[in-house]
Amino acid sequence: MSAAVTPTALRVLVTLLAVLATVAQVAYLDAISWHVLGLASAMTAPLSAPFMTVMTGHAVVSLLAGVLAIALVLHEGPKQAAARGLGLALGAWSYLTAYSGVTLFLRPDTAAWRGIFESHFLAVELVGLIGLLRFTALFPRSLAEQSLEAPDTLPPWLHPVHRASVWMLRPFAPWLAGFLVLAGLLGLTAARGQEIGNAGLSPLMDVVRFAAAGLVVLNLRRSWGRAGPEDIARLGWLLVGLAAITGVLLFLIGGNVLVAVTGWPEPEVAWRPILLDVGLVGFLTAAAMSILYGGPVEAMPTARRLGAAATVGALGLFLAAGLEALFGGTVLGGSSLGTGVGTLVAFVIVVSTHRGLVRSVERILAQRTDLGVPS
Repeated sequence: MSAAVTPTALRVLVTLLAVLATVAQVAYLDAISWHVLGLASAMTAPLSAPFMTVMTGHAVVSLLAGVLAIALVLHEGPKQAAARGLGLALGAWSYLTAYSGVTLFLRPDTAAWRGIFESHFLAVELVGLIGLLRFTALFPRSLAEQSLEAPDTLPPWLHPVHRASVWMLRPFAPWLAGFLVLAGLLGLTAARGQEIGNAGLSPLMDVVRFAAAGLVVLNLRRSWGRAGPEDIARLGWLLVGLAAITGVLLFLIGGNVLVAVTGWPEPEVAWRPILLDVGLVGFLTAAAMSILYGGPVEAMPTARRLGAAATVGALGLFLAAGLEALFGGTVLGGSSLGTGVGTLVAFVIVVSTHRGLVRSVERILAQRTDLGVPS
C-alpha cells in the first residue's frame, strides 16, 4: 500500500468504526428504553435506573473515543503519523466499548455467520493494539530513526527480546504480527473444535495483550530518555492521563473501604462504573491532547496537581474509614457515637488542611519527575 493511500485507508477505517459504534450505542440505548427500531421486544425484563446510568456512561466514553479518533486521523502537522496511530487505537476502543450495541444492531440472524461476527471483535482489538504500538513508536518522535543499542547492563538472555522490540518499531512489523496472531488464534480455536468467536478468550490472547502493553511501556521509556523540552511537554499529557486513571482507582479503593467499614447501603447510583468512566474520559482526553494541543497550559504541573489532589482525597476517605471504625466502637469498644461522625471529622480535617497537603504532595511528585527529565 502506497504512502498516499495509507492515510486515506486509515481515515476511512477509523471513521467507520466510530460511526458504527455511535449508531450502535444509540440503537442500544433506544432499545433498552423501550422505544422504536423494533428492538423493544428483546428487552422484556425490568431495567433499573443504575443499569441505565451505567450504559449511558459507557455510551459517552464510546462517543468521546470516536470523536477524538476522527480528530486525530484528520490531524495535519509534524505529528500526524503518530496521530494516525493513536486515532486508530481510539477508534478501535470506541467500537469495542460499544460491544452490546454493536451485537444488538449488527449481529446476523443465521447461526453460521455468528461465529464470524463474534470473531471480528478480536480483529478490531488487534487493530487497536497495532495502532497503539505505532503511536508509541512515533511519539513524540520516531524511535526507528534512532540508534537503540542493547544496554550494557542487559542480561544476555534478554538480548533476543531487545532485538524483537526494535524490530517491532518498523512500520510493517505490528501489522504482520497482528495478522499472524489473528490467524493463529482462529486456526487453533477451530482445530480444537471450539467456536471461532471464542478465539479472543484464549489465554494466548492474554499473553499478546501483556506483550503489547510491555512494548508500549518500553517505547515510552525510550522516548522519555531521548526527549527534549518540547517532547517532554507532549509526554507530560500522558502523565496527566495516568494521573486521572490512578486518582480514580484511589477513590474507588477508598470508597470501597469506607462502605465496608460503615456498612452503609449502596446508593441507587452505580458510582463505581461511573467513576471508572470518568477516569477513562480523562485518560482518553489527555492522550489526544498530547497530539492536538499546543497551547500555553503545561502538562507536567497539571499532572502533579491532579495526582496530588487525588492522593489527598483518597487519604481523606481512608481517614474517614479509620475514624468511623474508631467512633463506631469497632476498634476501642465501648459506646458508639454512630456512623457519620468519623466521616464528618475527616471532612473537616481534609478541608482545613488540603492546601498544605496538596502542596506537599506536589513537591514530592515534582522531585520524582524532575529526576527523570533528561537534561
